[in-house]
Amino acid sequence: MGLFLPPEDLQAFVGRNSERHIAVALGVSRGTAINLRNGRWPRHDGRALIAAWDSYRGRTATQASRWFMRRVYHGGVVLHAGKAWHASGLEERIGDQVAVARSKDGLLVHTLELPAQRFELVPMEGTAA
Repeated sequence: MGLFLPPEDLQAFVGRNSERHIAVALGVSRGTAINLRNGRWPRHDGRALIAAWDSYRGRTATQASRWFMRRVYHGGVVLHAGKAWHASGLEERIGDQVAVARSKDGLLVHTLELPAQRFELVPMEGTAA
C-alpha cells in the first residue's frame, strides 16, 4: 500500500486551523484531528481522508463561471476542454451526469444524484481527450 503522504494544501489547512475546525470540516473525530495537527497521518488507507479533503475543498471553493453538464467516465474521470479531470470520490459515480463550473484553481464539480457532493477537479497528467 505504501505510506500516505497528504497533499501540501491539506497539510497547510491542518497547520492553520484548530482541531475542532479540522474535525468538523473533514468529518473525523477530534482525536484524529489532533493526530493530524501533530503530524501523525493515518497508517492505513488514507483514501477516505483524501476524499473528505476533496469534498471540503469543493464545498468551500468559489464558482467562477456558469454550470455546464458532463458525464463521469470509468475511474471517476470527467472530460472537459480536451483534458481529463479527476477527483477522489468520483469513482463511485461512473455514468452519472454532474454539473461542472470553473473555479480559481481549476474545475468545480457538483453531483446531481443523492447524496449530492462537491469536489474540486484536478487535471490528470499526461492525458488528452
